[in-house]
Amino acid sequence: MAKVALLVFISIFYTTELFAQNTDSLQQVISTSKNPEAKTTAYEALVSHYRTADSILFKKYHDEGITYARSINDREIELKLAHNVTLNLYYSGNYDAAIKRLDSIIPTAKGTDLLTIKAEMLNTKGNSLSALSEYAQALVTFLEYLEVAKKIIPENTRYLASANNNIGMAFLNMERYEQAIPYLKKSLEYQNQIERNFRAHTYWNLGICHMERERYEKALSIFKLGLQEANKKKDTYAAAGNQLCIGSVYTRQEDFLKGLDAYTKAYEMCLDSNMEPYKTIEALNGIIYSYNQLSRPNEALKFIEIADSLTTTHAISDLRNREFLYFKSTTLLQLGRPREANKIHLRYSKAGDSLQNIKNLELIQEKETEFRTKEKEQQLALQEVQLNTQRLWISILGGGALLLALIGFLIYRQQKLKIKHQKQEQELKEALYKVETANKLEEQRIRISKELHDNIGSQLTYLSSAAQNIGLGMQQTPPEITKEKLEELSVFSQEAITDLRDTIWVMNKGTVSWEDLTERIQYLAHKVSNTTNVLVHVDKKGTNDQLLGPDQTINIYRIIQEAVNNALKHAKATKIEILIHLQSQVLVEVNDNGKGYDITQVTKGSHGLYNMESRAKKIQASLDISSNKNGTRVRLQLSK
Repeated sequence: MAKVALLVFISIFYTTELFAQNTDSLQQVISTSKNPEAKTTAYEALVSHYRTADSILFKKYHDEGITYARSINDREIELKLAHNVTLNLYYSGNYDAAIKRLDSIIPTAKGTDLLTIKAEMLNTKGNSLSALSEYAQALVTFLEYLEVAKKIIPENTRYLASANNNIGMAFLNMERYEQAIPYLKKSLEYQNQIERNFRAHTYWNLGICHMERERYEKALSIFKLGLQEANKKKDTYAAAGNQLCIGSVYTRQEDFLKGLDAYTKAYEMCLDSNMEPYKTIEALNGIIYSYNQLSRPNEALKFIEIADSLTTTHAISDLRNREFLYFKSTTLLQLGRPREANKIHLRYSKAGDSLQNIKNLELIQEKETEFRTKEKEQQLALQEVQLNTQRLWISILGGGALLLALIGFLIYRQQKLKIKHQKQEQELKEALYKVETANKLEEQRIRISKELHDNIGSQLTYLSSAAQNIGLGMQQTPPEITKEKLEELSVFSQEAITDLRDTIWVMNKGTVSWEDLTERIQYLAHKVSNTTNVLVHVDKKGTNDQLLGPDQTINIYRIIQEAVNNALKHAKATKIEILIHLQSQVLVEVNDNGKGYDITQVTKGSHGLYNMESRAKKIQASLDISSNKNGTRVRLQLSK
C-alpha cells in the first residue's frame, strides 16, 4: 500500500470574542466611540470576520483600521490587521504571496515586544512553506516560532503545543519519522494543559510515524486514541483520517478482513466529512485492495466504478491516482480481463514519470516524426538528387540541434533539481544544528545557575547573615570579639570571591585541557602554601589529550579543593601532595601527613565529604577516601 497522505495542520490562534457579536453594533462603535481601545478592537473583529465572508468589506475595514492605528500610533493593532491580509492570502491558496508579504512585515514585528503577533506570523509563514512542499525552510521557520513561543508568558502553552506539532509535521513530511516523534509527543503534553482543539490531528501524525517504522501495534493504539478524540470533539475530518490509517495498518499486517471493515468505515466517514476527493479514493483503494487479497474481485468492481466517477468528476491525474490504477488493473486480471488490465497497467507505468519527463518525451517523438516524414518525401523524389541531399542534410542538422538542445535542457533541469535538494539538505542541517545548539546552551545555563546557587549563593547567604548578626551584637559584644568575627568574615568573603573566579574561569573556557587544569591546581597549591606555610606539592605524570567540559572541570577542581581544605582545617597537616596520573584512565590523588580521622564517623555529618561524593557521581567517577593516624588519602578515578 502507498503511504497514507499527510494532513498539513494549520494552527492559527487569532480569535476574538467580538466575532460573535452583531456586526452592526461593531460598526456603530467605529462611528461613534471616542475610546481608542474600543475602536481598534472593533476594527480587528470586523476585519477577522469579513476575511472569509466578504472581500470588499474586508478591504474597507482593513484599510480604515490601518489608517486609524497609525493615527494613534498603535503598532499592535496595525500588525494584527496586516497579518489578516496574509491569512487571507493563505486561505485562498496564494502561498507565495503570503510568504512575500510576511517577509516584509515580520522584521517590523521582531522589532517590538509583541510576542504573540510574532508567533502567529511565523506560524502562518511556516504553514505556507509546507503547503509549497518547502519542508526544510518550513522547519527553520517553525523552530524560530518555537523560540518565540517559549518567551510568551503566561499563556504560552497553546503556542508551544502548536509549534511542537508543526515541527513534528515538517520532519514527518521529510520522512524523518524518528525526529518527528519527540516533537509530536511534546505537543500532546502541552495539549493536556489546554482545550484540545487539534489533539486528534497530532495523534494522526504520531501514528503515521510509528506505522512507517513498522511498529504497527503501537501505531494502531495511537490511531484509535486519535479516533476517540476526534469523535469527542466532533472533528469528522480527523476521525476519517485516523480511520484511514487504521485500515492501512491492518492491510500492512495482512489482516484483510479487518482492513476491509476499517476502510469501509473510513470511506463512509470521508463522505460525511466532505474530505478531499483524493483521500476518499484512498479509502476506496483500501477496499479494492482488501477484496483483491481476499480473492473477491467481483465485489471490488462496485468501488472501482465509484473511484472512476470521482476521478472523472474532479479531473484527478493518473500521476496522483497511480495507486488506484494499480489496484484496478489487478482486479481486472483476477476477473480474467487481461486486455483491459493491460491498458490500465500501462497508464499506471507511465504515471511513474514526472510531468516534465512526459513533456520531454512528447517533444522527442514529435521531432522524430518530423524527421521521418521529410526523409520519406525525399525518397519519393529520388530523381531530384541534389535537392533531396540538401533537404536530408538540413533535416539531420536541424534534428541534431534540437536533440542537443533537448539534452542540454534535461541536464540543466537535473542540475537545478540537484542544487535545490542540496540547499534543502543544508537548511535542514542548519536547523538541526540550531536545535542542538539551543539544547547545549540550556544545559550550560542550568549548570552555571546550579554551581552559583550551590556554592556562591550559600556563601553570600552566610556573609549576609553573619554581617547582620555582628551589627546586631556590636553593642553587647566586646570589641576584640567583634574584630575577630570581622576578620573571619573577611577571610570567608575572600574565599567566596575565589570560588566565583574559579567558576567564571571554567565557564568561560568552554573546554579545558589537562594542562590548563593542572596549571590552575598549581596556582591553588601556591596560594595555599603562601597563606598557611603548609607545603603543597603538585606532581603530574603522563599525558592525556582528552578535553574536559565545564561540568567535569569544575567538579574535579572542587573535589581537590575540598580535600586540601580538609587537610588544612581538620587534619592539621604540614605537607600535602597532589598527584595527577594521566593514563588511559585518569587518577587524581590528594595525600596529607595529618592526624587523620574516622571516615565512618565523619561521613555521617560532613557536608564537605558529601559534596565530594556527589560531585564524583555527577562525572561518573569513583571516589575513595582512606585515613589513619599517619594521614589521609583521597583517590578520584575517572572513567574512560
